[in-house]
Amino acid sequence: MTRPVLLMVLSCLACAQAGGVGGGPGPQSCAPGAVQPGFARLEAELKTARTRWKAARLQNYRYDFARIAAPLRFPDVTVSVEGGRVATVMSVDSLAPDLPGGLTVGPVEALFLEITQAITYQRAQPCADLRVTYDAVDGYPRTFYSGSRFSPLADGYAEWRVTNFSARP
Repeated sequence: MTRPVLLMVLSCLACAQAGGVGGGPGPQSCAPGAVQPGFARLEAELKTARTRWKAARLQNYRYDFARIAAPLRFPDVTVSVEGGRVATVMSVDSLAPDLPGGLTVGPVEALFLEITQAITYQRAQPCADLRVTYDAVDGYPRTFYSGSRFSPLADGYAEWRVTNFSARP
């Protein structure tokens, strides 16, 4: 989980340079129409998703994972989890089978932790932008975006998506 922490630190520095986090008014302002995320709603959705996930009792599953941490785009991987622990991580692209350093993946609980950390971090940020979607049945996170909405550009600190999720016996 070092990568998300590094991204949060770097984004904090960017916000401070842009006039956020104790930096006083700066040259940038929030983009027109930018609204702070509903943190109470995000926390309630996270709690509901975790409850669904626990009720599903899935310990063996696999999913495809794509992480984008601007300006990097990591290769898509397939994550296999057995007994609640990562068993294998394989590149989806057969032409690029090697995985780069810094790519962190884990069981669904690790994704929930990353979302929790982002909610805590983003709560204190000016122009925060945080969006998460969850599977309606099993509760696992499907998409995640954490960034800022400074004018004139939106800036993504971290983004990922989970696709092709399948439970295994």
